[in-house]
Amino acid sequence: MKRTSIHCFFLILFSFSVSIFHAQSVVLATGTNASGSNGSVSYSVGQTTYLYKGASSQVTEGVQQAYEITTLSASETVSKQEGILLYPNPVRDYLYIDFNSAPYKGSEYQVFDAQGKLVKKDMISQSKSELDFSSLPSAVYIIRINQSGGNLKTFKVIKK
Repeated sequence: MKRTSIHCFFLILFSFSVSIFHAQSVVLATGTNASGSNGSVSYSVGQTTYLYKGASSQVTEGVQQAYEITTLSASETVSKQEGILLYPNPVRDYLYIDFNSAPYKGSEYQVFDAQGKLVKKDMISQSKSELDFSSLPSAVYIIRINQSGGNLKTFKVIKK
């Protein structure tokens, strides 16, 4: 009798522990993630169950994935630091780097995509240089200005 009670106890304990492990699972009808140059969105549509209690009341249960919507600013801005101007931002075809008070000799620029991959680089040959962005797809880019082997300034640019 005692042995049967112990087996029953462990069987009940095991069945409760299995149900606890599955407590946070759900079968979703649909859901997806989408992102673009203006932001991203993530959603899911859960399995909804209605429980009725009484003649006039209703209790609804469902699953909703938490979501975050991020919108990147698309206003016309000019970044100024260390005597370097970078404009326009956002850019369509050509981006201008203007060394108005900082020395430009020995400087180079590097353009990185959002994953950190080097997209293009070149030496800066004039105090006001023009970078051709027309062949690049719409995205967010990081432009790094280097001088004498060190990072002088880093900019974030949006390509429309």
